[in-house]
Amino acid sequence: MPKTGSSGPSPSTSGRGGSPSPAERAAGRPRPVRGDADDGRDGAAGGRRRRAGPRLAHGLTLAVSSFAAFAAGSLWLALYPPVPRDLDGAPDLDRVARRVAIPVGRDALDGWVLEGPRRTVIVVFHGYGRDHARAWRYGDFLHRAGYDVIAVDFRSSRARDRRPTTLGAHELADAAATLAWVRAQPAFRGHRVALLGESLGASVALVTAARDPQVAAVVADCPFASGRRALEDTFAWWTRLPGAPLAALLRVAARAATGHDPGALDVLAAAESLRATPLLLIHAQDDDRMRPAQAEDLWRAAGAKDERWLVPGGHNEGWQRDPNGYARRVLAFLERPAGAGTARGGAGARGAAAAHAAGAAPGGRAAPSARRGAAR
Repeated sequence: MPKTGSSGPSPSTSGRGGSPSPAERAAGRPRPVRGDADDGRDGAAGGRRRRAGPRLAHGLTLAVSSFAAFAAGSLWLALYPPVPRDLDGAPDLDRVARRVAIPVGRDALDGWVLEGPRRTVIVVFHGYGRDHARAWRYGDFLHRAGYDVIAVDFRSSRARDRRPTTLGAHELADAAATLAWVRAQPAFRGHRVALLGESLGASVALVTAARDPQVAAVVADCPFASGRRALEDTFAWWTRLPGAPLAALLRVAARAATGHDPGALDVLAAAESLRATPLLLIHAQDDDRMRPAQAEDLWRAAGAKDERWLVPGGHNEGWQRDPNGYARRVLAFLERPAGAGTARGGAGARGAAAAHAAGAAPGGRAAPSARRGAAR
């Protein structure tokens, strides 16, 4: 008979650690409840988990918000970069230029005109993050050589009602409107039109000339071969990382924000239409923005018929390194019969070059910069 007073399983029949033995499980006895110590440990762990959850969610939210703010700020700066007044030693010709409004759709461009005695108009397009003031380094020597010079602000660089930079869409419309305005002016009737641009403005000049066979010549300083390659090279230079992934992200974001893909402009394809157009292609030997292959590809696409001029320095630094040498080279190119008009009064290439060297425009009158004594 079982002993009285005995209750529960004996140690010999219980499982290890207080767990029921097979016999006890068969008899339907309940499993022992864990002790208070175990409950305390589980409670503490649960509390830690409950506290860690909100902290983790907060950290993830903060990280995502920070990245979104950084991405939005980067996109804004890419579309609306700061625009310094970049004369860099060139005379400020705003004081003597005639201010004009150039219609473009329902909008208007701001333009500045310097009139000279020669029958060729040179339209100068500035680069990314710059305005027409950048054009005066070129406009100075061009005007002193007797050319009509027109500089414009792309709508992406003006102070009021500014448009986003699109690497082609808005800028090409601005360029086409400028040429249409020039040809509508009685003062420029019968004049040849040549284009000079740097960086983005150089690429715009190349595509504009490809679309307009009446353009007589193009001077392109550090153009890019396509918007895609420009973005990839720029991101690679800026981050020291492969540029393609970041460029792809920017293209998607910019297209969503503006309706235009900044990588879509294909300057290389346009250059194939310039085989009969005189082209002076300038590229910097130490360009830190555009790989040399872009200039090489453009030169070959245009027929490799004209000299490709490699200048010392970085991106668009050719004029800065040697202003007089730069001016001589560009003027010599423009004086080629296919690339420039004849001067009123019979002044030819030697007369224009002499006028530049003397700081006076052909025809005997001093150019504005010479009159002020500010010719570089």
